[in-house]
Amino acid sequence: MRRKIVSLLTGTVLVIAIIVVIISRRDITRTVFERESHAVANTAELVALNIATRWSALLDDKIRMVRNERAGLMEIGTLLMSSLESFTEDEETGESSREEAQAEALDWLDGLRLDDEQREIFIYDENDVIVASMDPAQIGQDLSWAKDFNDQPLTTSMREEARMFGHGFTIYEYETASGQQESRFVHVRYLRPWNWALVVSDSSKSVIAQIEARKTELEMEVLQTLSTLVLAQNGFVVILADDGRLVVPPPPGRAELLEEGGAEFLKALSLARQAAPDDAVSIGFPFRYGGENWQAEYGRFRPLGWTMAALVPEEDLTLPARRLVSRLTAVSAAVFGLSLMGALFFAARLVRPLDRLTRFARALPEQDFLSPEGGPPAEIAALAAYSRDEIGLLASAFQFMDRRLRENILRLIQETSGRERLESELDIARSIQLGLLPLPMPEETRPFVDVRTRMVPAREVGGDLYDFFLLSDKELCLAIGDVSGKGVPAALFMAITRTLIRSAARDEKEPGRMVETINNRLSENNPNLMFVTLFLALLNIESGELRFVNAGHPPSLVVSKEGRTRRLEGLSGPACGIMEDRGYKTFQDRLEPGDLLIGYTDGVTEAVNLADEQYGEERLEKVLSRPDQSAEETASAILADVETFTSGAEPFDDVTLIVVKLS
Repeated sequence: MRRKIVSLLTGTVLVIAIIVVIISRRDITRTVFERESHAVANTAELVALNIATRWSALLDDKIRMVRNERAGLMEIGTLLMSSLESFTEDEETGESSREEAQAEALDWLDGLRLDDEQREIFIYDENDVIVASMDPAQIGQDLSWAKDFNDQPLTTSMREEARMFGHGFTIYEYETASGQQESRFVHVRYLRPWNWALVVSDSSKSVIAQIEARKTELEMEVLQTLSTLVLAQNGFVVILADDGRLVVPPPPGRAELLEEGGAEFLKALSLARQAAPDDAVSIGFPFRYGGENWQAEYGRFRPLGWTMAALVPEEDLTLPARRLVSRLTAVSAAVFGLSLMGALFFAARLVRPLDRLTRFARALPEQDFLSPEGGPPAEIAALAAYSRDEIGLLASAFQFMDRRLRENILRLIQETSGRERLESELDIARSIQLGLLPLPMPEETRPFVDVRTRMVPAREVGGDLYDFFLLSDKELCLAIGDVSGKGVPAALFMAITRTLIRSAARDEKEPGRMVETINNRLSENNPNLMFVTLFLALLNIESGELRFVNAGHPPSLVVSKEGRTRRLEGLSGPACGIMEDRGYKTFQDRLEPGDLLIGYTDGVTEAVNLADEQYGEERLEKVLSRPDQSAEETASAILADVETFTSGAEPFDDVTLIVVKLS
């Protein structure tokens, strides 16, 4: 018996130690891996922030250069304008006629010369024709073709700006005689008496050259900073430019990472670019390289056209965890040895009391736990009362276990009875809720419109609702909504809302007024602050005219018979039940014969699978892209695709669809 106890204790301690080590190893590895991965992500974010800071400084320099250039042009423009105004004063005082004053002004301007050959001065009139220029070849040219950097007519926009503010400044591009595109700074002054625009322009080559030089300096600074950066033990950072250049290349020996040897990394990087093409986005993805598993943190900096990837081998991320697990294993082994020695010492004392406890344990299944006369025998009670070692504690535990077993079995019987009663009531509530749903459309309306619906509650009863009914021979009322919360309260709120929809439809003929009435009635007495998102529409089944209101609901979709999808954009107001006396805007659209109108709740697009991924609007639109589907085929296809996507996952929310096809 002693050997059995020692073997049992030894085996138990050994199994517990192994389980603890295995569980601890998994948890520690995961925790340390996440911590190290987070550290890599933080490093990547710091690198991105450093690049953004340097880029911001470069932009500040660019702005300062442009401002300096503008100040120089404005100074020249001010001097020239004061001279031109003297000619207009000659006309005003009668010393010269307008023709004579203008001729003198043009002769004066044609004779001007500037030290800077890149700068130009010319005047164009109200017809956008150059009437004076430092370059005689420009006189008589039509400038109506010129566009500024906003792709607006240069002469018109600059004349209006100068007329309003006295002067203007912009940038435009033109094609040189050699066929190259060149950009220029332009400062314009408006000579109001003659309706002339004085233009002082300068080439932006020098500014562009300085900016390019600064960008080159920025790249060199980033290269010097990141080429020596080491992540974990062997990780590094690479930066690729959109033109194929390596701003920061891999370290020596890793160059094939961006060649055929790193095909899996390049493929994963391409997918990451597609998933996160914008700035300030950081995502992680795994890949294999050199027979190892690697982790990468991807970031995109669009102003410079750079793609950054921080790469670390998984072995580096798990190395601290392996060291910690090794120490934990050593400690567990020491604890196991001490436990074995203690088991040998106490085995003899445990044998006889354990035999009594064993007999009591074997008799437990034969006891009637509902009998008030049952309970542990006197010898077990004596062990608990007089033994002060582990045996006494074990005997007390047996007594406690016997007492709790009796209590738990009695409670289990009561709870089982109550649960059966609750399930019966929920089945009845589900039947009542399904009975509230509308009947199929009458046969006489099928030549004009076909309506199909689906509802899959996440629980026995749900908070989603839909309804459709004819207001007249030509007008069909459609509604779909989603009540906040789930279960019985949401189902009751859903029933109230559906009743209010039909009541409002009898009193109002305009969707906005209908939803306003529904909102006021729901908000009157709503102590639990429940609300419902609602899409309500009136469809003329002959003309296809659609008037709709969206109160905080996901936008419905319209699919043409060719399979093109568009959204019914527009938010009319907040969800119903939140605040009284809110107006709701009515939007209008039109359905063509063969078009499908699909209303859905967020239980469709926010359904999640076992990988915690959402179904999403993109996948829904892909299901709807098949041409010329019937309403029944569309509803079935959506529900089947959602069920396939979420296979094995717990339902996230009620799934409700209403599909209308105009014949």
